[in-house]
Amino acid sequence: MTDILTAEDLHFTFPGGVSALKGLSLSIRRGRTLAILGPNGSGKSTLLLHLNGTLRPHQGKLLRDGKPVEYSRRGLQALRERVALVMQDPEDQLFAATVFEDVSFGPMNLGVKEAEVNQRVEAALQALSITDLADRPTHYLSGGQMKRVAIAGAVAMRPDVLILDEPNAGLDEAAETQLLALLQALTTSGMTLCLSTHDVDLAWSLADDVALFRAGRAVRQGPARTILSDSDALAEVGLSRPIVLEAALRAREIGLVPQDTPLPRNREQLHHEMSTWSAALGSRG
Repeated sequence: MTDILTAEDLHFTFPGGVSALKGLSLSIRRGRTLAILGPNGSGKSTLLLHLNGTLRPHQGKLLRDGKPVEYSRRGLQALRERVALVMQDPEDQLFAATVFEDVSFGPMNLGVKEAEVNQRVEAALQALSITDLADRPTHYLSGGQMKRVAIAGAVAMRPDVLILDEPNAGLDEAAETQLLALLQALTTSGMTLCLSTHDVDLAWSLADDVALFRAGRAVRQGPARTILSDSDALAEVGLSRPIVLEAALRAREIGLVPQDTPLPRNREQLHHEMSTWSAALGSRG
């Protein structure tokens, strides 16, 4: 499986001498979901702004499909056609009068013909389950609706990679559940996802791969099962194992779950499995 985006030894310092990236290297594999975990100030958001060309590294390079990104106007346009970014606060991205107009902005800016723009917008609104919001003023949306509209705007650009900065920030449980289902549907369609988050449970539910950030570097990267099972590695970045994974691993340690049984990835799966484990425990007398 090939890397669709690769960061090699990235260094970046903000004005005032604040060093955000300090030799950071990372790979995003095509067709998979990468979750980036780490404390505030570890470089997560700064890296995401590099991945779509908003920021340019002071040292190191970004590769797309193995080729260095060109920071010319044409090169950046080519990158942003394929890599879409949804920021943490959707209000920072919504500016058109209505939802339909906002979602259509990206494709129109790419020079897509009007008929195809309309098709893309309708498909994106349907994919995000917000067709009923098409004519609604963006300033009348709830936080969860704004988040979905911002994602719809990115999806309408038909990117290869969708990047999300703290996608569940500010959402209640119901809105987060809806968002997770929508993101899982996008991965099923073949889209590559990269998301930053503090939420290890979200990472366990959604991610194929995980990278741990600390002090401007990626200190660990690998399969989600490997990284999120490693309590010591997680502790180094101030995190603990996901609750669902912790419960499943404990059940495996005491022999309730066979070693080759797939581990549950969310609470619904865990609740279902717990009934099986309880029955197994009861049969032991």
